[in-house]
Amino acid sequence: MPDDHINRENTVLDLLSEATSLSVVSEFLRAKNLTHSAGSWKDMREKRLLPYLRDFSITLDELVTLVSSAEESGDQHIFLFHCTEDPLEMLDRDGVHKNLRRLGLEHLINGPDMNRMPQIPTIVDVRWNTADVDLSLVVKVAEVRAKRVLEKERAFHGKFIKIYSDKPVRAVNVAKLHRNGVLELRIQSHDTSKYDADLNRFIRLINSFFPMTRFGETSLSTAKDTMWARREELRELIRYTDASVIDEQGNRIRAATGSDQSNLSDSAAGKSVDYMLQQDANAYCSDSNLWFVKSEKLVSPIHVLLNGASNEFAVPRKCSEADYEYVFSQIRHFNR
Repeated sequence: MPDDHINRENTVLDLLSEATSLSVVSEFLRAKNLTHSAGSWKDMREKRLLPYLRDFSITLDELVTLVSSAEESGDQHIFLFHCTEDPLEMLDRDGVHKNLRRLGLEHLINGPDMNRMPQIPTIVDVRWNTADVDLSLVVKVAEVRAKRVLEKERAFHGKFIKIYSDKPVRAVNVAKLHRNGVLELRIQSHDTSKYDADLNRFIRLINSFFPMTRFGETSLSTAKDTMWARREELRELIRYTDASVIDEQGNRIRAATGSDQSNLSDSAAGKSVDYMLQQDANAYCSDSNLWFVKSEKLVSPIHVLLNGASNEFAVPRKCSEADYEYVFSQIRHFNR
C-alpha cells in the first residue's frame, strides 16, 4: 500500500479519536451491520477500523465524512446571519471553484485537506450538501490552539502543587450558508467569554466566499422570549436551569437552579423573572441556560446557552450532527 495512503489513513484515524467518542464510531459501525464494540480507542483502531478498511467493509472516504461530522458539531459558539441579497450566487459551483483557484486552494475541489495541525489558520474543506439541488455550502478552517492539560499533582510540605503543560490541539471553525440565505458561523469553544476577535479573524478568512457586506445579524431575542414564555407548555422539550431578564431601566434579575439536573419551572425563582416581564412591557429575556430534553428525535440531552451577542448561541459539548441540526432547527422555529 503506498505510503501516502497509509499516512492519510493514520491521519484520519487520529483525527477521529480526537474529534468524537467511541460510542459515535460504534454507532457508525452498527448501522453498517458490523461488529462495533471496543473497550478502547486502541481496540477500535486495531480490531475494528483497520480490518474493515482492509476488507473494504468501510471506506476511508466514509471515515473522512464521519470526522467532518464529528468535529463540526457542538463545542461551539454559533453566530447567525441572514443574506440581504440573493444567496444562490455564493453557492454557484463555477464561482466557488474559480475562487479556490485564485486563492491557491484548487486541491480542495477534489476533497478536504486532512492536514491535522496546520501551522496557521487554514481553509481545509469547501463542500456542498446536496439533494436535488445544492442545499448549502460549507467552508471549514482548521487551526492549532494551546490547551492547558494537568500533567500531575503532588504534595509538598502540606500543600498540593499542580503542574500543567500546554498541549497543541486542532480546532475547527465552520461557515455554512444555507440555500435560504441563513449563514452559520461556528467558532470552536475555548477559554474565553468573548468571541469577537475569533469571529473577526474567521470572517476575514472566509470573506471571499461569503462577503459579510451581504449579510445582516439575526437577533435571537424572539427565541429567548418565546421559549421562556412557553416553558410550561414545552416541558417535554426544554428544561431551564438559568434565566435572566432586563427591564427598560437596565435593571436585571437572574434566577438559577441549584443543579444542572433541576428545572427552573419547578422553583418559585422562575416566577420572579415572570413578574418583571409582566410589570414592564419593554423587559426582555437577555440570557438563557437550557437543555433540550432527550426524546425520540434527540439521542441525549443537549445543553444550550442563549447569551453573549444578540445573534449568538452556544452548544458547550460535542454532539452528533443530527442532534446539532435538531437543536438548530428548534431555535430557528422559536425565533420566527
